Amino acid sequence: MTFLRTQKWEIIVALLALAVHTIVFLAVLDANNGSVLDTVRADDGYFEIATNVLAGNGFSMATTSPYVPNALRTPGYIYFLAGLIGVTGSVAAAAVMQLLLSCAIPVLGLHIARRITNSLPIGIALGIILALDPTLALLSFQFYTDTLFLVLFFAWILLTFRYLERRDWTLLVASAVVLGLAILVRPTAQFIPLLLVPFILWRFGREDWKHRAAQGIAHLAIIAVILTPWIARNYSEFGAPGLSSQKAYVLYTNFAPAVLSVARGSEFALEFTTFSTYAERTSNVITLKNGDEYIAKALDVIFMYPIATAFVAVKSLFTFFTNDGVYTLLVMTGYEPANFLWLLVPARLVWVAITIAAFVGAFVYLLTRRSQLAILIILLVAYFALTSTIAAFGTNPRYRLPVDPIILALAAVGGAYLYERMQRLWRAR
Repeated sequence: MTFLRTQKWEIIVALLALAVHTIVFLAVLDANNGSVLDTVRADDGYFEIATNVLAGNGFSMATTSPYVPNALRTPGYIYFLAGLIGVTGSVAAAAVMQLLLSCAIPVLGLHIARRITNSLPIGIALGIILALDPTLALLSFQFYTDTLFLVLFFAWILLTFRYLERRDWTLLVASAVVLGLAILVRPTAQFIPLLLVPFILWRFGREDWKHRAAQGIAHLAIIAVILTPWIARNYSEFGAPGLSSQKAYVLYTNFAPAVLSVARGSEFALEFTTFSTYAERTSNVITLKNGDEYIAKALDVIFMYPIATAFVAVKSLFTFFTNDGVYTLLVMTGYEPANFLWLLVPARLVWVAITIAAFVGAFVYLLTRRSQLAILIILLVAYFALTSTIAAFGTNPRYRLPVDPIILALAAVGGAYLYERMQRLWRAR
């Protein structure tokens, strides 16, 4: 009973998420005529690779022999999914297990917001918002990396917050292990360990330089140990070290065609299909070994059209902060979005307002707290916002989810500040 009393809001938020995610799952299942596989199978090849791993065909996206090793995906989610399918013996059961895991995300978000704002009501409100989030609901059962990554990444954020307070070796090791695993799930986070090093070195006196250096080195070493086997595998398979060829792939097949479509005033679909070949888009042509060549080709386009490049990047950033996910939810559940403008317009305006409040909140938080935490959370938002730009017109709320609790918490700070200022102005009149 004590647990129920002390954790009642966490339980309520988790149960709300479970209800919402289940309803969305059933709605998408109905839209797919009861086909579980069509409902949960994503378009990024994770299911195909997982089934090949289970069948003994190796880490390959191919559906027939020869099973060419895949260079684009990392193993974290693949083996997680393969494990779920292997243990449960069912795709549907694996999706349900992932859906159950997704209920932890709003709870972790609750604690992140509470830690940032020192306010339980704000944490509860944010947890409820995440439990109702349409993008999280869709991803809860679809075979994308997001659910597993968010659980790991949110856990890392909380461990890091605690580490910055206590400077405890146990917390440092735990956070490094969790971050290393998160990078194996989604390599987008691979540069965050370097981002964290200055914060590990912070707040030690000169006499503690050995201590801070030891913790910084240990932090990087632990993550390196986790990532090295996969980097070695890629070197063995493709002749070049690295986690994934994703950067080259996305820059070449997404960003460069988007720049060309803006510069030439043409449709993105046209540039997408003419700039890259079908094999480059769909097979294992772009690898770690030739990735630099494809990056160079994309950069040629970028340098040729700087204004179009800037437009694409700014549009991607705007989408990162303001896309609400409602349009995708309507499409996935079989509805015509054009019939729901009464919902789409307010949802977008709400996120525009959240973004404005979050920017104000970041400024206020940084000036009033002047702490490691304030700088770190703002850098994390900037990191994911900037790395999302290479997705160009493909940017969607999935890219923002890792920092949604931070953005919403800062929006609460900014909203409170703006409300207080308006009250003062009103009284002054």
